[in-house]
Amino acid sequence: MKSLKSGLLLSLVPVLIVSLAACAAKPTNQADSLPLWENDAAHTASRVVVISDLHLGIDDSFSETTKNKAALVSFLGQLNSSEIDELVIDGDLFDQWFVPVSYTGPTELKAFFKKVAENNAEIVAALETLIKSGVTVTYVPGNHDLLLTDELLAELIPGIKQIRDVAGLGTYRTGARSEIVIEHGHRYNTFCAPDTLSNKEFTGAYPSILPPGYFFTRVAATSVAEGKSAPQLTLPEVAKPATDNIDQLGAYAYYQTWAGTIETFPINAGFTEPVINLDVDGYNDSFALSDLLPTLQADGTISAALYANVQRRWDALQDANGVAVKLPYAEATARAQDPTFCDEQAVTQYFNVDPTVDIVVFGHTHVPVYNTFSQGYNREKTYVNSGTWIDKNLLGADMTFVVIESGKDTSAVRLMQYAADGTITDISQP
Repeated sequence: MKSLKSGLLLSLVPVLIVSLAACAAKPTNQADSLPLWENDAAHTASRVVVISDLHLGIDDSFSETTKNKAALVSFLGQLNSSEIDELVIDGDLFDQWFVPVSYTGPTELKAFFKKVAENNAEIVAALETLIKSGVTVTYVPGNHDLLLTDELLAELIPGIKQIRDVAGLGTYRTGARSEIVIEHGHRYNTFCAPDTLSNKEFTGAYPSILPPGYFFTRVAATSVAEGKSAPQLTLPEVAKPATDNIDQLGAYAYYQTWAGTIETFPINAGFTEPVINLDVDGYNDSFALSDLLPTLQADGTISAALYANVQRRWDALQDANGVAVKLPYAEATARAQDPTFCDEQAVTQYFNVDPTVDIVVFGHTHVPVYNTFSQGYNREKTYVNSGTWIDKNLLGADMTFVVIESGKDTSAVRLMQYAADGTITDISQP
């Protein structure tokens, strides 16, 4: 079995470059097709392309995807001529999370996402053209767009197919033999999985699902927008609990992640200054960093005002979110920012549980990965992470996508990278 490897390694291996004709040489405005298939291949298999983590934002002054938008429009145009059957958008299509606390635009969900669509009108139009041409375009929710409802997305992109299990999550089974599983991958992350149980003292009866990662990302987006110019804060220190105190070790792991976030992404606000204003998902209040960072309470436990004792609800949240194999809270929290932890869930949650699953595609981590597994299985299994289209991916290649040909007996999977000049690179194999 090949070991799981970071997308950073992909840049070190030889790749096959496939050149396309320059767009200027085209006699018409019809985009050239991408050379995704063998020239003599009969179109008997189901041909699926998977992209994820487009992170299209509401304002290009702080959005993570601006420079790559033109390339994405070209890519979608070329897909329209490439004899594909389906395009799957595996989460984080529209980004509601990466928004600085200084943002003063619309917060009501319909107005917010409508403005995101307007700010990315050419990409939305390219998706609509694909749909009208007969290509199935399927959307699976990510964490950055988990509040994007079925009704709202259907209004913004008419004809798009949507896959949801519960609010904010979806698992898509597809392929000629239903051998392919596609999901975003945030189901297993304690910071990003939908949380239907916490913060009821703030949201009341509203069916709120925002997890801690929403606040985490608002802080990070603010720090980036400020150029990481803010001074470091002196944070309350919390001692590590005894090794046999599983409950408090979970709370301590949560504290460590938040402390690391505040130190890595400083913002120009005091520790107790309520600068995070929320008027969405049942919230109507302002919060400070002190509401987020767990500290030692009077009863000797580690907790915070927001997501108080969240570690005690993790098992119930995993049940609600349909996690097949339960994950320990402390481990899932300590490794929440480790992309390999997400990748490992393809094996833990699918290959080791369901022999009918041959291919798993995740997004979420932004690290493009291609791995195959054979030892101990009835046939070879393939895991692929589709990566991201943000402008600056510090974790690996950007503008990556997955190509799958699913036949009645076998399937073929490749991990590819698109370039602004219209070339594609097969980065599947070392």
